[in-house]
Amino acid sequence: MAEAPLYEISRDPEGRPPRRYFFFEERLPEAAYGVRRVYGPVSKHPARLAGNPAGVNTATFAGSIVKLAGGGYRLYATSYLSAERTMEITAWESERGLDWKPVRMPGSQASRLGKNVVRIKGLKDRLLSYQPQVFQLGPKNWVMYAWNRFENNHLSYLRAVSADGLDWRADTATEPVFYHPSKFGLGEWVSGVPLREIKNLAITKAEALECMRLASNDSVYLYHHPETGCYDGYAVWLHPAIPDRRVEVDNASSVLRLIQRRWSRDGRHWSDPELVISPDERDPWDLQFYYLAVQWHRDWRIGSLGRYRVEDGQQTMDLELCFSRDGRKWERPMRAGFIPRPPESSGEIDTLMVYGPNTWLDEGKEWLCLYTGHPTRHNERVEKRTGLLGARFRKDRLAGLAADRAGGGFLSEPFILAGPELRVDAAVRGWLRAELCDAFGRKLPGFHLMDCRPLTGDREAHRLTWKKGNPGDHIYRALRLRFEFCDAEIYNFSDESDYGRRE
Repeated sequence: MAEAPLYEISRDPEGRPPRRYFFFEERLPEAAYGVRRVYGPVSKHPARLAGNPAGVNTATFAGSIVKLAGGGYRLYATSYLSAERTMEITAWESERGLDWKPVRMPGSQASRLGKNVVRIKGLKDRLLSYQPQVFQLGPKNWVMYAWNRFENNHLSYLRAVSADGLDWRADTATEPVFYHPSKFGLGEWVSGVPLREIKNLAITKAEALECMRLASNDSVYLYHHPETGCYDGYAVWLHPAIPDRRVEVDNASSVLRLIQRRWSRDGRHWSDPELVISPDERDPWDLQFYYLAVQWHRDWRIGSLGRYRVEDGQQTMDLELCFSRDGRKWERPMRAGFIPRPPESSGEIDTLMVYGPNTWLDEGKEWLCLYTGHPTRHNERVEKRTGLLGARFRKDRLAGLAADRAGGGFLSEPFILAGPELRVDAAVRGWLRAELCDAFGRKLPGFHLMDCRPLTGDREAHRLTWKKGNPGDHIYRALRLRFEFCDAEIYNFSDESDYGRRE
């Protein structure tokens, strides 16, 4: 199945090239010295679920937040009672994203989980449903994907449709989108047993091969692209455990979790899996990857990567930011948790595990990430309460470069100047200055470091100026910037100013 040109289409409707330059690549910039990677600041805020029944845990993990046409948001979450192994999809609405109220479902019946349980009609012998991915494709065209467990203990990822996002029915035009490896006796295959040696296989070899092709653990995040009508998605690929990475205390000790990607033209028929993120020599020996959610920002995909330490005594989950231009090759410059977890002794809700939602909420200059926090380790059988929290951070301050009081510097990648000004997003307690160079790094007359007026202060748009040089004289030239700075963080630089055209 040949892939549609999904990633060649800019998120900018005019297809303009990037004019804000970030430091998201794994390698440090050329000629870097005295600099280190840093995340941008994050603030935390409690989220509230009005009417959530006592004892019920509700999670945004692998759920969906949909922006409503009339304003506000609808959340499709997973609610569950751990002791009773009861799990269902629930619907909530909010004006701003932190205070949520339950949405009463059509024909809702009494449930320990509340009156906002989403029922999918047409699923015979269904026991539970969870982790919904929901899209509103048109005024009366809603689509949901969710895991469903049946009485035979089979677990399948199925598609449902709705005219209003509330009254759902199974889509009879499709087979399961993905299969959990536990289905049809394929659990042995996931652990490394060849298909021909599996004795209790409940299906034919041809059927088994198709299930293997569409195999996925849970933790699926799907995305629809209006520009093409295509979909892509990210999920866990299960690799047989190898001796030097196997951890017996893990709840799935026979496998290692990696990240796979798939795509689809119609949302029903999906491509073969493509492995996109695996641990490497820069990672701890016990690191696995539990999920990947994606947020588009400018010309980047920002990944919320579930960073899972499985070693006995850890069993913790962090949200690591990673970055990609095309959804296939991912840069991981930070290799640490973005949303800080408080000490375990603090009694806070997110001390041990952080799970990301499918998308962040746009608050203008900031993002709001409605994440799920857990005060328990992944392998603990008795689960304490979980909770929702909101993490806020500036849109363009996701990751940057820092220098301490000893100072540091680097040379930027070449760029073509498309505006008369150069601006820097930086928090400067000491000083910052820059040198304008040609594309080969040779400084231009009038733009030496010592000609630059030093910058100080915390601003998203510091203007770079020189005593005699005017960067507008080099419009549409290929240039580079050489930065030197002390006791500061630089997050990006840009030429995003109007120059002879409307933005």
